[in-house]
Amino acid sequence: MTGKDSNFIDSELLATFIAETSEQIERLVLILLQIEENAGRQTEFIDEMFRLAHNIKGSSGLIGLVEVTEVMHEIENLFSAVRNGQYTLDSEAIDLLLAFTDEFSDYLANNVMTTPFAGEKWLEKLKALTSKESSKQEANQKPVPPLILSEEEKEKVNSWQEEGKSVYEVSVKFAPDAKMRSVSAVILLRFLRTLGQVLTTAPSEEAIPEENYAAFRVVLFTEDQLTPEEEQSILNYPLNNGAQEINIRKWQQFRKGEQKGIELTPGDLSAGQTIRVKAERIDNVINQLGKLLTIKTSLSHLYYQGYQGKTTWEQLSKIVQELDQTVSILQIGAMDLRMIPVRQLFSRFPKIVRDITKLLGKKVELHFVGEDTEIDKHIAEELIDALTHLLRNAVDHGLEDMETRKKLGKDPTGHITLGARQEGSHIVISVTDDGRGLNLEKIKEKALASGLIAEDSNLSGEELIRLIFAPGFSTTTEVSELSGRGVGMDVVKTNLKKLQGDIDVQTEPGRGTTFLLRVPLTLAIIQSFMVKVGGQIFGIPVADVVQSIVIKEEEIHQVGDQLIFYRYPETIPLVDLGEYFRFPFEQDKMRIPVVIINSGRGHVGFIVEELIGLEDIMIKPINKAMGELQQIAGAAILGSGQIGLILNHQQIAQQLLHIE
Repeated sequence: MTGKDSNFIDSELLATFIAETSEQIERLVLILLQIEENAGRQTEFIDEMFRLAHNIKGSSGLIGLVEVTEVMHEIENLFSAVRNGQYTLDSEAIDLLLAFTDEFSDYLANNVMTTPFAGEKWLEKLKALTSKESSKQEANQKPVPPLILSEEEKEKVNSWQEEGKSVYEVSVKFAPDAKMRSVSAVILLRFLRTLGQVLTTAPSEEAIPEENYAAFRVVLFTEDQLTPEEEQSILNYPLNNGAQEINIRKWQQFRKGEQKGIELTPGDLSAGQTIRVKAERIDNVINQLGKLLTIKTSLSHLYYQGYQGKTTWEQLSKIVQELDQTVSILQIGAMDLRMIPVRQLFSRFPKIVRDITKLLGKKVELHFVGEDTEIDKHIAEELIDALTHLLRNAVDHGLEDMETRKKLGKDPTGHITLGARQEGSHIVISVTDDGRGLNLEKIKEKALASGLIAEDSNLSGEELIRLIFAPGFSTTTEVSELSGRGVGMDVVKTNLKKLQGDIDVQTEPGRGTTFLLRVPLTLAIIQSFMVKVGGQIFGIPVADVVQSIVIKEEEIHQVGDQLIFYRYPETIPLVDLGEYFRFPFEQDKMRIPVVIINSGRGHVGFIVEELIGLEDIMIKPINKAMGELQQIAGAAILGSGQIGLILNHQQIAQQLLHIE
């Protein structure tokens, strides 16, 4: 590290710098992506961009990261030039700044204490960028006027689009030596009014005669989408020789409840005030809460075993009730510490999709639904790799190229939607594309070639789809930077199983594919339905428990080697957990306890020794020295002092009954 010896940097100060700077860089990336989509927004965000660069420059100087300070000073100068109307962030500048954020983020994550930042390289690139613009400014001193909509105009755009009508931006770029710019602007404006309504212009119509602009921009409302012929008539409209080019771009609609990309407003760093808390402190609170839950349950057991008529037990009853209320409030508050809006997870993906589409030469729009849905921060972090792979897969395999989409009558721009919603104690995250859908015949051919299935296999569509999760399975024949290495969907499913989650697939040929990821809201504290099997206590997460019943032995039927319980109009497969875990116990043939759970699209019943009831528990992982126990999700200390094992009930159902 240059400028200060890393041994003299306070570790807590450095950790704070890395955390704060990472957030600021992430915010800068989102702004740059917005500007890339709509160049007019750079004036909307320029003050915040300047502030972000200034803050990082100041804090890096305090830490002693001289190279970082110098680079951020150059970026600050660049943003200052934009703010003063001397510079416009074009695609070259945005590409360079995004490349810088990639390298700088990696540096913050891995190399701050070990390696100097490559400041000279970035200083050289940034100075080359600004010097190129200086040359342009010398040749053409006229500014590019910003296109800024008032709140009233934004409302008009929104209302117009909600009625199913179209909004376009038409721009004319003038040569440095262009004469009579006002004539070209007025002629074009007159022609555009024959096609629709003009909302606003940049510069304003009053300022057109001043000739002090390098470009002229118009926002046009049309009743219907412009035909290809009408678009060509605009692009080829005859103007004075000084007009270098005409461009036209349709504005996309931001539907209610859905966003294209991450829609930002200046200064909106997050929804509401936030406080940074170390993960260890949160974990400590949750661990203490786990102990408190155990005490509460112990007191409850003591109370129910005692004689309630005595004054002592009446007082104890009141204390237990108060303790129960306090713990419930504390439980909700403690878990809220770890909950974040899913937008914090989604915010990293626009940059990833942008990079993939540039590599593949496709045009893709990423939409978000349900961004305010909250999820445990730990689970959100564990989902990053899975969602990244699914998005890469959607862009690379799911979406057709632009020419193919045109031939099929589709929008040449592919659309991917990331959605989130809460279902009980679970979060469902969806990745949907409007591409070609899964090719089941191709999947079958690949499965046959790789020996996954036999020639005489007669698999349903759902069974064929499940083959894509087999280890090493891939229908791609070419190895590229994105795919074809045989590592993918199986890893996605494995990661979800670690989170006690699952994945489902819905596909329609020619219409697209949806992957549905279902994960718990949190893995720390859950409510579990406790049962006894052969003297051992097991817990089943209550979210999937349908009901507990008691049946007679005569109601259980055997079909092949499968036990069945018939409850009109449903046939429910049964699993005898005593036999499964080899914990034998004697059964009363007239009273056989069964816990019915949701599994896949149906139900499964677990035969147990005894039904105990509901209990709030804190799950702890099983010691790794015991190996990987797929049937057990974790363990918990119960109020009685015993150890309860938490069942991975879905894994057991799928393993024995082949249900997904």
